Amino acid sequence: MAITTQGAFMTDLESVQVADGFSVSVPQLKDALFSEIHFIYHEVFVERDYLKHGIRLSDSARIVDIGANVGMFSLFVMQECPGARILAFEPIPAIHQALLENLDSHGAKDVQVVRAALGRRPEERVRFTYYPGLPGNSTRYPEQKKLNKELIAEQMGHEAVDRIMGGVEVEAEVRRLSDELRDWAPEGPIDLLKIDVEGAELEVMEGLDTSDWQRVRQCVIEVQDLDGRLDAVLGVLDAQGFTVTTESAVNIPEVLRASMVYATRERAQ
Repeated sequence: MAITTQGAFMTDLESVQVADGFSVSVPQLKDALFSEIHFIYHEVFVERDYLKHGIRLSDSARIVDIGANVGMFSLFVMQECPGARILAFEPIPAIHQALLENLDSHGAKDVQVVRAALGRRPEERVRFTYYPGLPGNSTRYPEQKKLNKELIAEQMGHEAVDRIMGGVEVEAEVRRLSDELRDWAPEGPIDLLKIDVEGAELEVMEGLDTSDWQRVRQCVIEVQDLDGRLDAVLGVLDAQGFTVTTESAVNIPEVLRASMVYATRERAQ
């Protein structure tokens, strides 16, 4: 499948009502075959996927939202914990713009947004693939979307693959998480790392120094288990002293091998 250059697709932000009295801006193509934002809303707000298996947040929690997308998780946190502070990362320009608009329209004041990805080392210009028909699948590693394309072809036909997974190349900066924490929260606990980065989970984790890992109290990580990635993620968490629970991702076809990983530390009594 051809990947076009940035600008070949024009995706204006569109307001979508996902629940009574609750709308968000999304960059998805108007004639998209699948309403991704409704799926994400259900996952975050209805299923409450990020508050399972012992994950708890206080009103003063400090949270890092890595792969913030259009902001659904950050908005959920601000609804549940209005006093929380969030550091959010989103590298894709169109998605980043929707994120800013959603945080502003919903009055989410204490969210610092960075238009960058995270990785094991800083990089000034890195190519990402943005999918206007399925923005939440945008990735640094488009070759890992083979299973997604096969599933779409099987269920909807080959023409649908081009409409849904037609990619646009964009460029973004990559930063290290520990470098970013020095400015945002140089000391004290990090109550939650939420990581949903479409194949770059290990790179994100490798960009966190051991001293900063010791400050992290909880993690929730979405992992597609390709090439032993799930075991590798679990190995990092185990080495850092976390108690880990995994479950298959809700409402995602089993063939895609998607898991949610929940990591906690023993709390002081």
